[in-house]
Formats: sequence, C-alpha cells, structure tokens
Amino acid sequence: MRTSLRRSGRTMILMGALTLTLAAAACSADKPAAAPEAAPATVPAVDPGKPGVLLVHGAFADGSSWGGVAEQLQAKGFRVTTAAVPLRGLTYDSAYIRGLLDAMPGRTLLVGHSYGGAVITNAAAGSAKAAGLVYVAAFAPDQGESLGELDGRFGGPATEITVPHPVGGDPVPELRIADEKFPGYFAQDVAPVRAAVLAAGQRPISVAAFTERTAEPAWRTLPSWYLVATDDRMIPPAGQREMAGRAKAVVTEHAGSHAIAVSHPDAVVRVIDQAAAAVAAR
Repeated sequence: MRTSLRRSGRTMILMGALTLTLAAAACSADKPAAAPEAAPATVPAVDPGKPGVLLVHGAFADGSSWGGVAEQLQAKGFRVTTAAVPLRGLTYDSAYIRGLLDAMPGRTLLVGHSYGGAVITNAAAGSAKAAGLVYVAAFAPDQGESLGELDGRFGGPATEITVPHPVGGDPVPELRIADEKFPGYFAQDVAPVRAAVLAAGQRPISVAAFTERTAEPAWRTLPSWYLVATDDRMIPPAGQREMAGRAKAVVTEHAGSHAIAVSHPDAVVRVIDQAAAAVAAR
C-alpha cells in the first residue's frame, strides 16, 4: 500500500513538472522573438568646403579596390566618385574619365592608381574642374611616353606575369595577371584569401593601354602628390620616385605592395587629405 502511494506521488510530481514545462514553452512560442539590433544607417554629410574626389583604378583591378579608401573619405565629408575604368586604351579611357570629371559638381582631386595614374595625367589636362592630381603607386608619364616603355625602363614584371585573356569578338587582345602570380606580385601584403578574390575579379586590360602615348601631361600645370609604395613589385619604387620627381609632386613614402589602397587605405587617405587641404587653401 505504501509503495503504491509513493509511486502515485512521484507520478503526480512528474505530471505537474511536465505541465509547467509545456506551459512555459507555449508562452515562449507566443512571445515574438527579439529583432536583432540594426546597425545605425547614417549617411555622412558632404562638406562643401572640401574638393570632390574621383578615384581611378588601374589595370588588373576594378573600383572595389578603392573600397576602404572611399569609406574613410566619405566619413570625413568628401564627395567621392569611384570610376569604372573601361581599360580599353589610354586615349579611350582618358576621354571617359574626362567626361566624368566634366560632370563633377565642383573642383575635384583626381586620384589614380597604377595605370589610372596615366589616365588622370591625360584626362585632367586643361580642365577647369581639376583641382590637383594624386598618384598612388602609379604611372605619371611625360609627353610621348607609353606605359610599355616605362615598364621596361623601370624593370617592371608586366611582360613576365601577364597572360592573354579571351576577348570574344574584340580584335584587340587583352591581358590579365596569371592567377597564381597575382598575390606575390600585386598584393603580397594582403591576406591570402583576399588576394585570391582580387585575382579572380581582376579586370583585363587592352594591350593598347601599353602602347598608346601620353599627350601633354596635366602635372605640368596642376599641383601633384605622390604616394610611393616602397614594397611595390609591379612599379619598382625607384621608378615611382623618378616620375614623382619630374612632376614636382609632394612625395610621401609608405611600406606597402602595389595594392596599397587595399592593404593600407589609411595611408592613401592621409595623402588625399593633405592634397585637399592644400587646394582648399589656394
């Protein structure tokens, strides 16, 4: 009899606990789940006292390579435009960038990386909108020079690491950096996973970009700044210093690969800030 009562008591306790558990679960199911906290959606205000910034990427890259730079510049109040350079050749690309420059709402700093430096050198010549030129590990050719000529003079590796890229019906061949060589030459200080993504997404460039010659360079009449990437394996630092010197550019040196805008965007932003302050004071 006592054993039966004990079993009956334990059964009642277990049933009561189960009832409480089910009730709690039902209450939880009725209560809506807490929504995750949304990140603050704030758009940095543009400072009208600062010049606009037109970011011009180079060969074997696209506009996303400026992502970290653009984000920091916008946070500082700059109006930023990141160009999608066609990479069809120096004449075509310079005309394209000149069209963007002419459409800017005010005076603008043109910032060029690599081949993009040659593009801004031509695109900004004679423009009333151009406030100055900022070269980031970039070509700054003189009149009559081609990029192929400069690459050979400075000992660049372009002819050794590029491969033909299928172009469909386009009769002008294109080049890209072999994927396995991209990290070591273009982006050795970028995390390997990120460097592999950059290699996979690189924009091929027409060979015309290496053979067409520069017209009267804009750096003859515009103030210029130059960021030398001292670990660059695409445009050797000695070549960067030579081009910066003849352009009478204000030179800053920083340890970084050719992809310095990706690995050290803060260093690029500091030079742009310096240029912006100087042109605003004119």
